[in-house]
Amino acid sequence: MSTGPLRAVPWLDMFLRWVQTARHRLIAELLAAFLFVWLGGGLAIWWLEADVNPKIASLGNATYALLVTMTTSGDSAVLPHTDAGRIVMGLAVMLSKLLTTLLCALAAAVLIERKVREDMGMKMHRLYDHIVILGWNLKGPQIVHSLRSDPATAIRPILIAADLEQKPVDDPGVAFSRVSLPLQEEALDRICLSRAERVLVLANYAERQHADSLSAVTCLLARRSNPKATIVAELLDPGKRLFLEAAGVDQVVGIGEVGGFLLAEAMIGNDQARSLLASVAEGAHRTRQLTATGR
Repeated sequence: MSTGPLRAVPWLDMFLRWVQTARHRLIAELLAAFLFVWLGGGLAIWWLEADVNPKIASLGNATYALLVTMTTSGDSAVLPHTDAGRIVMGLAVMLSKLLTTLLCALAAAVLIERKVREDMGMKMHRLYDHIVILGWNLKGPQIVHSLRSDPATAIRPILIAADLEQKPVDDPGVAFSRVSLPLQEEALDRICLSRAERVLVLANYAERQHADSLSAVTCLLARRSNPKATIVAELLDPGKRLFLEAAGVDQVVGIGEVGGFLLAEAMIGNDQARSLLASVAEGAHRTRQLTATGR
């Protein structure tokens, strides 16, 4: 169902890359134009004023005086004595104001585009020892709030990787990357999964029948990409707990086991939460054994 929007993302990324390249080329051209106006105007003023203006006795004086005039309100102590010199300096001032305006507009465009790319999840992140939340559901906001409230994870970077239109929480300490699950190779690099310290895999409630299978595949990819990370996964069907355990998950939290609070506590490393999860897992194993014996 989400194939269409996902296919559009690479085209959007290519378009943004093209715009970024064109903008950088335009910035270089504007800077070159500014240098041309400055140096060319300084040379012209020196040639026109050297014999009649004692304050422009050298090329260095002329270029410096023109630079001060172009970048500020001007140096009133250095005024052209000839009409041609006044025309050159006036044109240089007008062109400099135009070029400065364009450069400021481009700088604003760069900042806006960077913010848009970040909100849309198109940014290539550079994170280390961070927390990655793979997927997003109703428990997500509570988990982020719990992680931010605990001193152990309050300042640790959090990255949400999910198939969403934009960043789901308004927190400057939380990064966002739009990805589809199971993860693709490009997405692994974009979210820096190999350098993450902890990974939380949330179940997709829209895929009731196959949610745990998709989570198991995601956990397998996460474990393969980062063997040392602590991986916590949400489980919908208790009968499929074995799938997640076989995928290398450190902690499995069932949907009925206190929900987002216990997921967050498992991510933080709470000993009581681990003991509770261990007892739940042991009970699930005993149930499976009794069921197999009864058969």
